[in-house]
Amino acid sequence: MKVIILMTSGPKTPWRCASPFYISALMASNEADVEMFFNMDATRLLKKGVAQKLHAGEPNCLSNQKKLKTVYDFMKDAKMSGVKFYSCRQAIDSMGYNKDELIEELDDILPASEFAIRAMSADKVMTF
Repeated sequence: MKVIILMTSGPKTPWRCASPFYISALMASNEADVEMFFNMDATRLLKKGVAQKLHAGEPNCLSNQKKLKTVYDFMKDAKMSGVKFYSCRQAIDSMGYNKDELIEELDDILPASEFAIRAMSADKVMTF
C-alpha cells in the first residue's frame, strides 16, 4: 500500500507535529510505502535546528520520568521506519532556504506538480 502524507503543520502549531510522524512510522513498520510531502509552515521543520527545539506538549513536562521527545525525535523515528521525506520546491524557494540549511533526513526537493502526480497514484492521501 502506498500512502502519501501532505504535511502542512509546522512551528506555528507544534501540538499538531508529532502525530503525523508517529502515524507514518507505524504505517511504514507495517510494510506500507509512506512518503511525507512538506509544504507551507511544515517546510520550516526541515531547517536545521527548528524541529529540535519543538515539543508536541509542554516542554518542561515529564512523562515517565523523561523529558518529552522533540518533533525532530519523532521525525527521526519515522525515517528509521522507512518513511521518505520530500519538500515542495516552491515552498523552499519562497522561504529562501538552500540545501545546506536543511536536515539530512530530507530525501529530495520536488516541484508541487510531483506531489500531485504521486498523490493521484497513491492508495491513501492524508493531510496534517
